[in-house]
Amino acid sequence: MSELIVDIRKIEYFLTVVDHGNISNAAEELRISQPTLSRQIHALEQHFKTPLLIRHGRGVSPTEAGKRLHEGIQGLMHQLHCLRDDVMAAAREPSGQVVLGIPPSPRTLLAVSIISAFCETYPHVTVSIRENTSGELRDLVVKGEVDLAIINPEEPVHNLISTPLVSEPMLLVGPANANLSLDIATPIEKLAELPLILTTKPNSLRRMVELELNTRGIRPRLRVEANTLPLITDLVTQGLGFTVLPSCGVYPLVESRYLSASPLVGLHITWIVARPIDRSLSVAARLLQETIRRVVHNIVESGGWPLAHGLKQTIPGTIPIDQVSTDIKPVLVSCDYHNSNST
Repeated sequence: MSELIVDIRKIEYFLTVVDHGNISNAAEELRISQPTLSRQIHALEQHFKTPLLIRHGRGVSPTEAGKRLHEGIQGLMHQLHCLRDDVMAAAREPSGQVVLGIPPSPRTLLAVSIISAFCETYPHVTVSIRENTSGELRDLVVKGEVDLAIINPEEPVHNLISTPLVSEPMLLVGPANANLSLDIATPIEKLAELPLILTTKPNSLRRMVELELNTRGIRPRLRVEANTLPLITDLVTQGLGFTVLPSCGVYPLVESRYLSASPLVGLHITWIVARPIDRSLSVAARLLQETIRRVVHNIVESGGWPLAHGLKQTIPGTIPIDQVSTDIKPVLVSCDYHNSNST
């Protein structure tokens, strides 16, 4: 049993060294001497009976064993920090850190509202945001590096518990002079006639569009592939083609008349909140989950997300969404998407 016991401090030292790629810089951040840090790393290597770092002229880099340790331990360390925060929070106001994952499309309408509401209510909790695709966020939740993620179930949700939030239509999005209307739906077959600007593969939204077209024997007229939401909308704004995106990702741009859009008949997307199935949520994460439900409900009910429909039913692999209050005002993010990654 003693062989399984590792000094957590040594693990934190190792993670810091790998992140910096340099022992002297890591020692400076940790506020310990370089010889002391080297001894702690050497002791860790003796514990695992294998070299964990390769020393070279530019600093250090992990061996294959070191890479495995670094990858596997990050989720565990996050869980240990959550446990520490939970123990401390049991006797006082919630504190610590919670990590939320959100894709660029729902980020447009939801992120500022959720974070502002949560931080106002729980000022001693630090929120860390990870913006990425639904697939990437799903994997980070499973690994334990993200506590909660807003994703779509077009990505498999195995090993996760998911709570449904909203369903919304996918939109055909074109330049303003295309004169598309949110009040007039467009048949999916219309996509066969249009030059399309779509996300790069792999991507659940791209897969959704291609699957719908394939079932109708239609090959998309792909003009441009792009891996960021702002680039896609910029290209469409300039009249280089049309795209297909969730309404939440482009509603502010459509409302501001930078773009025009029309719902695609029969093509919808669902957004869910996913969390690990094999780990309990920290106090902070549970409070954030409730905040997400409350804010989304309020935005939909107040008309801030006009094409979305709130979901209360259970879908496979989920827990039901509860009735929530509506005391938080929605906040629409501005149309500057240029820090987004992919849709």
